[in-house]
Amino acid sequence: MDTVKQQIEVSLGDRSYPIYVGSGLVSSFAATCRNHGIRPSVVLLTDSTIARWYLKPIEKNLVHFGFHVLPIIIPPGEKQKSLARANNVFTSMLKAGVGRASALIALGGGVVGDLGGFIAATYHRGIDLVQVPTTLLSQVDSSIGGKTAVNHALGKNMIGAFYQPKFVWTDMDCLTTLPEREIVCGLGEIIKYGVIADEKFFSYLESHLTGVLRLDRDEVRHVQATCSAIKAGLVSRDEKESGVRVILNFGHTIGHALEAAGRFNVLKHGEAVLLGMAAESYIAKELGMISSEVHERIAALVGRVPLRARFNTLSRSKVQSAIGHDKKSVSGKKRFVLPTRIGEVKVVENVEPKLISESLELIFRKRRKASAG
Repeated sequence: MDTVKQQIEVSLGDRSYPIYVGSGLVSSFAATCRNHGIRPSVVLLTDSTIARWYLKPIEKNLVHFGFHVLPIIIPPGEKQKSLARANNVFTSMLKAGVGRASALIALGGGVVGDLGGFIAATYHRGIDLVQVPTTLLSQVDSSIGGKTAVNHALGKNMIGAFYQPKFVWTDMDCLTTLPEREIVCGLGEIIKYGVIADEKFFSYLESHLTGVLRLDRDEVRHVQATCSAIKAGLVSRDEKESGVRVILNFGHTIGHALEAAGRFNVLKHGEAVLLGMAAESYIAKELGMISSEVHERIAALVGRVPLRARFNTLSRSKVQSAIGHDKKSVSGKKRFVLPTRIGEVKVVENVEPKLISESLELIFRKRRKASAG
């Protein structure tokens, strides 16, 4: 039985849209598309992993309601967020005669959502977009807010646009097919929300982390709804990251650099954010912005997440170099979002390279100890 447990609104005037959170939602998906004015021609973009589980049920439901569906399946992985892959998809759409009165449905995790959003934003100068996130990270974070992008050799998400979907369709049943690593990735963004905006939620995670890792339905539903509501509120106040929305980048300055230093095939995004939060909370402590106790509390929660990725082969000099190319820099000044307490952060510019290096040594040293243990 399909059940929408919660509807959260992203308020952007005439571009406002809902986030539907629930379970068993496949049978009502096409009807919801129709209710939101999605026209009968749709491109269904997904990757080969997600296609095995969800392509046929979604496609069948759409066809039953009179939609013409063009499925496009790409390989999985961060390397697919590229101009080359986008161009391949453009070619498939053009050859199939996909017109401006069509829509693109992004069915997958953050890679499919980011790539699909970029394609929808640019194909024929913009076609309708629907986000159907299937990973924990994409459900609580990347599918919300309209950030779309592909990567460049010099940095992550360097080429893209702000482009809002017609709606976001979050079905927690999709999480049951995920490997542990994907749940870990989602926890990177989930913990972030507690640090930047909600101390009560951070305390909840301290008490319920094991249940979230086990995908306890009530606990996951609470996490999804809380994170979605926090992000929807920030996006509603600051769509294009010119103000308060920037706080969502806690853990991301070092996190993105770690990803880029490994050419996007050593650490997944959520794993890099976990490490970035540990490093950046250390920087905040050394700058006197938080106490040692607050830093240890953040580091302890991050440390309880079973991060199994091996990243000791990463060059710290390459990580430092990648930080220099970070798109969040302003007038050449590196920007960090750092905690002032749990539940509040502020933007800090021009952190000393020596302190950044110390923070990297901290996370690499902890990883060496974990591997030895």
